[in-house]
Amino acid sequence: MKLIYILLFLSITQLASAQSRHTISIQSGVIHSFFDNTPLMNINYTSKDQGLFHGVFLGSAGLSYAYALNQKSSITAEATILANSYRKYRYEYPVGEKYTISRILGTFCLKYNRYTELTERTRFFYGLGASYRYGIQDVRSGPNISFCSTLSKRYQSNLGLTTTTGLQYQLNKRFSLYTMLDLRTVAFNTGGYFKNTILYDRSPNRFDLSLKVGLSFHF
Repeated sequence: MKLIYILLFLSITQLASAQSRHTISIQSGVIHSFFDNTPLMNINYTSKDQGLFHGVFLGSAGLSYAYALNQKSSITAEATILANSYRKYRYEYPVGEKYTISRILGTFCLKYNRYTELTERTRFFYGLGASYRYGIQDVRSGPNISFCSTLSKRYQSNLGLTTTTGLQYQLNKRFSLYTMLDLRTVAFNTGGYFKNTILYDRSPNRFDLSLKVGLSFHF
């Protein structure tokens, strides 16, 4: 019986000291660039009733799960949602210029990641993956006085390639912080981009470059 207790203790000790293979992360895409005239940040129209940062960031929110294949690689499944309105900027566009007044996008991504140790606590990482995006983009022509003058609704349903690169900082054995650049490129459309084909002007752009920050829990 004593031998059984010793073996059990050694097994628990080994499991506790083993490397964490599972990671759950929450993240925020603080900046998204769609390579159009959409503002990257809300600088001119902030207010205290828009949350902690007064509505400065026009970004996304996401949740991800990663499984470590070994110390240098992992597989990540990620879901993000972006829901922004840019209506406060509608008077800043010249007459006739098309602009986006709102954008709602949901994205699901599966990535393969590689890691390189820089210091005892800091790792550089990069990844490549495939993603699916669906959503809607409301396009109008400036300056827009009436909210009923929508030119077209661009519906998105597409498959894309995602490339990422970033830094991870280990706070302790369980928690870490990270920041990364994420470039998504549309590769194949599974649905129409737009409702009114006559007014289509190659919008939305097929690229989405974002800066993301996140907090991870390892177990």
